[in-house]
Amino acid sequence: MHRDFARCRDADPRAGFHDQEPAELEAFFAEAGEPRFRADQTLQWVYRRLAPTFDACTDLPVATRARLQDAFTLDSVVEAHAFTSPQTRTTKLLYRLRDGETIESVFLDDDGRVTYCISSQVGCAVDCRFCATGWSGFSRNLTSGEIAAQVVGLARRLGPPDNIVYMGMGEPFLNLEAVIRSVRALTDPRRLGLSPRRITLSTSGIIPGIDRIAEPDVPPVRLAVSLSGTNEETRTRVMPINERYPLADLLEALRRYVKTTGRLVTFEYVLIPGVNLGPTDARELARIARGLAAKVNLIALNPVEESGYRPPTAAEEQTFRDALRDLGVRATIRFRRGRDIAAACGQLRRARAPSVA
Repeated sequence: MHRDFARCRDADPRAGFHDQEPAELEAFFAEAGEPRFRADQTLQWVYRRLAPTFDACTDLPVATRARLQDAFTLDSVVEAHAFTSPQTRTTKLLYRLRDGETIESVFLDDDGRVTYCISSQVGCAVDCRFCATGWSGFSRNLTSGEIAAQVVGLARRLGPPDNIVYMGMGEPFLNLEAVIRSVRALTDPRRLGLSPRRITLSTSGIIPGIDRIAEPDVPPVRLAVSLSGTNEETRTRVMPINERYPLADLLEALRRYVKTTGRLVTFEYVLIPGVNLGPTDARELARIARGLAAKVNLIALNPVEESGYRPPTAAEEQTFRDALRDLGVRATIRFRRGRDIAAACGQLRRARAPSVA
């Protein structure tokens, strides 16, 4: 456990409510001499009715609410800053954790279709050269409750989601068991009850994680893979994780995943002029995508000063997309929402670091 997090827990010994499983809550109430159905009542209040405090759970007895307040906190994540883009209705929230660390979540409104982008770690250790989070370093993993609490906080503030993507700060597959536990919370009918097919896990290519989410005990979520290079040399240049999990091995793991699950894969491809945006890159990306019947999301680079890379022009984006389409690939340019509010992963946390530390 991170030492600052341990100090915070010493100061406030209460457990995070969102980390509790239904069976654990049932045992908590049974030990207190209360009926087990109190667990379902409380879960409904917190996850469905979005109660901000236990006092708001008005059909629970006063003594029960006091008992919950003494044992648990609903403040695993607390909103520190929020910024909304007037152009795109994108809202980025900076959350403070109980140890003083901060993470980011994003609310995306695409003509009424709402997506939450949530974080799985404080910072990131993968060190992709185009990502602001990677340049900020890694502090610790989030608990499953801290992950789920982001969704509850977003829903309380902005309304329910149509989709949830684990594409915020961190590499989900390096905190996979907590991520899986959080997915179970989001899909559990006793809690949020979302369809797992509305949830996407994004990875930089952590092969053991890809194999793990193909196992039958994991809810059938969608898988997105950050590719951003079509050969070993280029991918290693922009994504050093490729040295540990080479592209050839990654593609073999994805073939296993598709064969085992019958589910399709989406590739995320960050467009970096002078690095991965040439005609050869388009041909190789098309070959890879066709081999897996995969869709490709093209993402314009959000500039990070340390990287030395520049964003593509609109013409460069469209030329690359058209080349993929001509080669028989489903390719989409992801619209750049929220650049005016630092909505790319890690940008807001870096910008606000002096005032939230």
